Amino acid sequence: MERSEKTGDEVTGEPRERLRQSLLVAGFVVTVFGVLHHADHVIRGNHSGWPFQEAVTPFTFSLLIYALILPGLYATWRGRTVAGYHLFVALVGLALVFSVHFVGEEREAPVSDIYQVYGSPAAGLLALVVLVGLFLGLAALAVTAFRARRVGRS
Repeated sequence: MERSEKTGDEVTGEPRERLRQSLLVAGFVVTVFGVLHHADHVIRGNHSGWPFQEAVTPFTFSLLIYALILPGLYATWRGRTVAGYHLFVALVGLALVFSVHFVGEEREAPVSDIYQVYGSPAAGLLALVVLVGLFLGLAALAVTAFRARRVGRS
């Protein structure tokens, strides 16, 4: 067992390693669902933007989430936990997805625009499943990052 320099309590490396691996899994899930969700925007042709259309839109800026999540995944893959970083990314992602799809009458991309654009109910449902998967993945990343921060402070 190793000793924590902050408190002197005995801390095993095992829980920290499991949380690090959980951060990797949750971050990977978020990345996959994020790519699928962005692809859905492009396929639908609504609420898309540069580089797939000429106009710069909120979609364009939402692509920056990968510039946030990928360095955290890389650092975690290399053995660092960076729980605070993952927590920040997850909270930014949750705020973005929630505000764009669920808040206000004039929101950027309401859920009805996801489902109704497709001629097939199955395709519309699949697009909604991707959105729910993204939201749940971000929530899982936030919870895991919060837990990892608590373990890191004990």
